Amino acid sequence: MPVRMRKFGIFGGTFNPIHTGHLRLAEDVREEYSLDTILFIPANLPPHKRAPEGLDPSHRLEMVRLAIKNNPCFRCDGIELKRGGVSYTIDTVRYLYDRYTFEERPYLIIGSDLTDTLHTWKEIETLLRLVRIIVLMRAGHDLAGRSTLSPGKEGSGWFSYKRRTIDITSSEVRGRIREGRSVRYLVPDGVLKYIKKNGLYRAGKETAGPEDEGDATPR
Repeated sequence: MPVRMRKFGIFGGTFNPIHTGHLRLAEDVREEYSLDTILFIPANLPPHKRAPEGLDPSHRLEMVRLAIKNNPCFRCDGIELKRGGVSYTIDTVRYLYDRYTFEERPYLIIGSDLTDTLHTWKEIETLLRLVRIIVLMRAGHDLAGRSTLSPGKEGSGWFSYKRRTIDITSSEVRGRIREGRSVRYLVPDGVLKYIKKNGLYRAGKETAGPEDEGDATPR
């Protein structure tokens, strides 16, 4: 039976690992756009990025669950890890239409650095009919004119969130752990305990990947 949600946002990414910046921005967006739920969806294999190395995907999923467990407005869906293969957003959105019922089109949360490449996403025109887009603006990025698929101004399902930028990245967290430095307050306490318990990201355990914070949703 479909799960009922009134108005929700889709927040995807590798979450390798999820950190407090993800959580704060998700809460800001939820409040700003009066969403009742933010749905976190960890990616399996991002189409245009190197796959997360040396880490079982189940760890990333469990860290997301631990990070959001105390927020009743946050949910996690592991569909992309369960489905396997390349994580295309259009496939996930179609699944969400089958799995959930809602009153408004879902809001897809992406980073502003992705707007230049939206035209390369799988079935992008269909995707844009199924969702609204919330763009998390980064310093030095301007939504207007950055993509031929963007209207250049807010409206018609496009929204830009500019109230907050957070300078935390998952690659920074991984790097600090490899160097034996503290990541306290960069990740939630439950995630920190999980990382320590399972020995994640230690030197020799995981190879640093490219910066991964802008990809607020896999393509």
